[in-house]
This record gives sequence, structure tokens and C-alpha cells, in this order.
Amino acid sequence: MPEAAQFSYAQARMQARLGDRADERAWRHLQGSGDLASYLQATGHTTLRVWTAGLHAGNSSHDIELALRMHYRLYVGEIARWLPARWDVVVRALARLPDLPALQHLLSGATAPAWMRDDPELRAFTSEHPATRAAALEVPDHAWLATAWQHEIALPTAWYDHWRSLWPDAPRQTDGLQHLGALLLGHIREIRPAAGTQTDTPRARLMHRLTAAFRRYSFQPAAACAHIGIIALDLERLRADLVDRALFGDQTEAPA
Repeated sequence: MPEAAQFSYAQARMQARLGDRADERAWRHLQGSGDLASYLQATGHTTLRVWTAGLHAGNSSHDIELALRMHYRLYVGEIARWLPARWDVVVRALARLPDLPALQHLLSGATAPAWMRDDPELRAFTSEHPATRAAALEVPDHAWLATAWQHEIALPTAWYDHWRSLWPDAPRQTDGLQHLGALLLGHIREIRPAAGTQTDTPRARLMHRLTAAFRRYSFQPAAACAHIGIIALDLERLRADLVDRALFGDQTEAPA
């Protein structure tokens, strides 16, 4: 199939997926669900049910976070398969983004908590022995991590440099990727000083910009990356609601 036809096919499917996203009315209804069991039951009546399938009220916060990370990784792979072959690896690299804070922790030599050892994508880096962790970096796919570790480069910067190295020589189709990369790095810099505090405003700003980018770069690989970013922000919002209830039970106030 010609690339133009594949991008058209992918664009139509991604547009349909965005049209099925939960709207603000659905989110407000969910936030009125007091405990985790009620919240999960309520998601069953929304399009968010595809992300919460298999979860139950007995799940821990770590169970929830692992399930959502796995859903996200599978989703990235699904979107990548819709695109022309030479863009597949570019899109698949986005699956690593949520892992960067954990990888930064592990590469610092810090002890790996149990939840990292339970994650199949992080397990290779969780050994208590530095030499074993270093050996995990010798895998070709992890070369960019090894470079970051050896030269003390911040992982978001190292990931972005690696991502750019994957782009085919197609200037007209990579301009949009440069724009998205700038958005991403800017967002990370904005929220890093606010770690542990409310970041709803930066996320809302990023959502607006990703939505605009999805339209602006229609029928290009950047549209697929913007689409994944939008879904990732939805999953981040869902994660916050689910984890709050798993940790604190029925302490969530319904909206006025």
C-alpha cells in the first residue's frame, strides 16, 4: 500500500478513536464515584472501560499503574502497525516515555522497589548488583540508555536524541516531529520543578497543544505521535483517579 494511503487509513482510525474519548461530563461523573469499586463500575459505562478491563477493587496502586503502563505500551504498538513500515520504530519509541523516571532512578544505582521488579520492561535494570544492571545496557536497543548513564545525560534529553536518530530522511514529514519534541521537552521542564504538586494546568496546556498538532500534521507521522500523547494524558488522568481511590478509599468528594 502506498505511504499516502497508509497515512490516510491511520488518520481515519485515529480520528475515530479521539472521537470516542470520554468527555468532561463523563470525567465529572466518574469523579463523583467515591471508592475504587464504584469508580471501576462507572468506567464500565464509558469508553474508558478498555483501559480498566481486568482491574478490580482489590488491586493495589502498583497493580493499577502496571496495568495502565501495559495498556499504554500495547496501544503504542497498535498505532505503529497502522503506519508505513519506516515509521514503525519512530512511533514505538514513545512506549518508553513513561518509564524514564523509573529508569533514571535505577541508573542512579538506587535500590529498585518491588513494583519495578514486577514490570517486565524494567526488570532487566533492577538487579542489586551494578554490574548486572550495566550488562542490561549492553543490549543494542538500550545503547542510548548506556550513553546517558556513562555521560550523566538527563534521560529525557537522551531519549529525544535517540528518537531523532530513528527518523527517516524525510524533512517534510519530520518538521512536525521536531515540533512535538519541543513540546514534550518543554512540558517535562515545566513540571519537573513542581514534582509532587498540582500539575493540572501544564497538562491542560499540553493537551491543547497536542490536539492542535494532531490537526496541523494530519496524514503525517507527527499526527500519530500527537494522538498517542493525547491518549497518554487521558491515561495519566485515569491513573490519578484510580490510584487515589486505591490508596485512600472513599475520601474523594463529589464535584459540587
